[in-house]
Amino acid sequence: MKNKFSENYQNLIKIYADIHKNGTAWDDAESTFDGKSLKYFFSPIKQVIDLTKSKSLIDFGCGKAKFYFNKIKMKEIEYNNVIEFWNIKDYFLYDPGVDEFSIYPNIKMDGVLCIDVVEHIPPEDVMNFIEDIFQLAKKFVFIVISCYEGKKQLPDGRNVHLSIKNPKEWEKIILKFKVKYPNISPYVICATNRDGFNDGFIAVS
Repeated sequence: MKNKFSENYQNLIKIYADIHKNGTAWDDAESTFDGKSLKYFFSPIKQVIDLTKSKSLIDFGCGKAKFYFNKIKMKEIEYNNVIEFWNIKDYFLYDPGVDEFSIYPNIKMDGVLCIDVVEHIPPEDVMNFIEDIFQLAKKFVFIVISCYEGKKQLPDGRNVHLSIKNPKEWEKIILKFKVKYPNISPYVICATNRDGFNDGFIAVS
């Protein structure tokens, strides 16, 4: 099920593993790629889960997955974690840059989430990466892609967002997977600015 990736991709995983352990000039290790972006999509993801009657999911590129282990509050109601809010029975956390989540999923689940990850993938690996996401899903994929440069840089000077495309370009790419995987519902959002405000989120699928 897992696609073959470039040497560039493999080296990038090692770089991110180091960043996760040591942090960056902008954030300490605990706060670096901790999964904070997920909070903007708690409710939209729940809507998709309820609509598709899903009971299991994979977070593909979960970072440190902070909201799976900490309390959240939605409409003044406190939940032990985001899984309780979503009412999910089974879940799998995957991130090759984080030791405890580095095991690749060996089973399909109803939904696959991928939040602010695709833009970090080398251009030559993007298609294989998205294919992996679709291959792991039984019902839906929920993908958020940033379409702008990130505020961080890799140690070699490259911007952390290696694959920057505009929403129309991503729409064409996702369409190919919609055709190939007709039984998987894709919910794909492009973020066009860092704050996500002023129409900063565009649904491309």
